Amino acid sequence: MEPIVSVYRKGRRSDESPSLDRLADLARQPDVFVWIDLPHPHEDLLGVLAAQFGLHPLAVEDATHAHQRAKIERYEGFLTLVVYMADSSPGLLSLNEITTFVSHDFVITVRHTSGDALARLRERLDSSADELEEHGGGFFGYALLDDVVDGYFVAVDDLEDRIETLEEQLVYRSDGTQGLSRAFMARRDVIYFRRAVTPMREVLNVLLRRDETIVPPDLDPYVRDLYDHIVRVAEDLDTFHDLISASLEAHLSVVSNRMNEVVLKVSAWAAIIALPTVIASIYGMNFQFMPELGWHYGYFYALGVMLASAGGLYAYFKRRGWL
Repeated sequence: MEPIVSVYRKGRRSDESPSLDRLADLARQPDVFVWIDLPHPHEDLLGVLAAQFGLHPLAVEDATHAHQRAKIERYEGFLTLVVYMADSSPGLLSLNEITTFVSHDFVITVRHTSGDALARLRERLDSSADELEEHGGGFFGYALLDDVVDGYFVAVDDLEDRIETLEEQLVYRSDGTQGLSRAFMARRDVIYFRRAVTPMREVLNVLLRRDETIVPPDLDPYVRDLYDHIVRVAEDLDTFHDLISASLEAHLSVVSNRMNEVVLKVSAWAAIIALPTVIASIYGMNFQFMPELGWHYGYFYALGVMLASAGGLYAYFKRRGWL
């Protein structure tokens, strides 16, 4: 896909469509901010942009290869920011990796997924001309992080609904295979989500420590607010992981108890059947000298003993709660 180039003059987006070889010169002009969005990483195109904007080869390599850890790195004249945007649909969580080169006069975003995950960010920039004119790439970096964190809250709400449903299925209804599969999927999503959220605390810590100069001090209160939100999201994910584990343990306990009940019932019926079987086997040996064989009522006596023993065992096991 072709790169999406947006040129902002005094914070307002213009309609111009400059060629790629003019972007660096355009970004050096006063009151001009350039945003280059690459829907998919292309090594040749990134090489051209790296040569124009002086991007470090290691930063370009990280942007080209997906599955980087969320992080922030400082280079001369720009920052590299790797974040994951959460795309949450009912019952499904996906994370979109975005690598961003942030300077005061330009921003280059590299995405590794289809669709426009930055649509909300574009709308925000269009309505924040004054902030973009004053802070440039610093405001863009904050707006990107704010959009990422807002998406995390939506994903957390969806996960919470899924976990509540799982608790009902696993603990109260003991819905077998389907409930277990959903529980394992939810736990996988929580672990996957935590890997994206946990490093974000260090990213925001770097911004708050003033280890860089791209994001201005005026935005520190907003960055601190983002840090508080990230901590809350991380705590919610820890709680979700514990809830899923507790639900699975409760489900296994219920299944184990039910299995024990079945074993007790089977054992009780086996004992009830075993005693008459022993009596029948004794009288079925057909020895010549057995007193009961010549007795007129011997047959009925044997049947009576079988029924009495079986009935006695049934009453005993019933009283013990095995049946």
